[in-house]
Amino acid sequence: MATIRQRGNRWQVIIKRKGYPPQSQTFELRKDAEKWGRLQERLIDAGQWVDRTESEQTTLLELLDRYQREISPTKRGANIEFYYINTFKKSEIAKYSVAAITGQLIAKWRDMRLKEVSGSSVSRELTLLSHVFTVAIKEWGFALNHNPISLVRKPSSNPPRDRVLTDQQRQALIASCKQCKNPWIHPVVIFAMETAARRGEILNLTWKDVDLQRRTAKISGKTGSRTIPLSPLCISTLKTLPRSIDGKVFPVTIETLKQAYERAVARAGIEDFTFHDLRHDALTRLAKLGLNILELRAISGHTTANMLQRYVSIDASDLAHKLSTL
Repeated sequence: MATIRQRGNRWQVIIKRKGYPPQSQTFELRKDAEKWGRLQERLIDAGQWVDRTESEQTTLLELLDRYQREISPTKRGANIEFYYINTFKKSEIAKYSVAAITGQLIAKWRDMRLKEVSGSSVSRELTLLSHVFTVAIKEWGFALNHNPISLVRKPSSNPPRDRVLTDQQRQALIASCKQCKNPWIHPVVIFAMETAARRGEILNLTWKDVDLQRRTAKISGKTGSRTIPLSPLCISTLKTLPRSIDGKVFPVTIETLKQAYERAVARAGIEDFTFHDLRHDALTRLAKLGLNILELRAISGHTTANMLQRYVSIDASDLAHKLSTL
């Protein structure tokens, strides 16, 4: 039988059973203490009792900290994942205990987040959070009945973007990046424009992966590693850069790059042009230079031609001009 005793203005229930750790809980009302005690004893008798102490006493913030410390560094896209996790840490749900996270809380967070970023971004963040809970349940022994992310609907992905710059806009953006107080923004943007590399791949690049003589660089990201060619402008830009202590070619954080780039785009008078759009713009220009599909895939890292097609804009007027010259 559960032992119930009064401690001041509150009621404490204690359960001791052979083969199980001692349990105790304190309530304001005696009837709540009795109800909780009966429930725990029924679960023990039925062999269904699990220790929920860790999930009840660990906040989502603490769980995210552990995941960021133990799991994220083992992944290729660790920098991007750190960025997503830090975003979660600033949210209200991070204050709740792991056991208190419900589908309703996640759905509320999702709807609020959709007012700030795209559906595709929210979907990626939910995928990450789902893996955090999966690891907690399967590997860290958190007693949860289910993964709360499985209870909510993920938002629809955005339609593929089709944004490329005109030559005038491209020069305006480059000039605007030169005005940034942070000296790394301009070379990062030049590298992105010339190589079509992803943001995470660029920020992960180290000097040991750059071969200026062969004019190549080995970049790593979410799709693995690949070696890409470096244009003359890339080579000349890299040769002007100082060497950082940590070996990074571009020692700048994602958040710093994001904010500085957005301000540079605004100064250039360009609307709705994200950093990832630089990848689309670069691949489109490379296609116009005459690179074939295999060469473009070697540069972009896309596994299929269909995936690559989303990033290359084919102008009908350009095709008409080619037909007229045949």
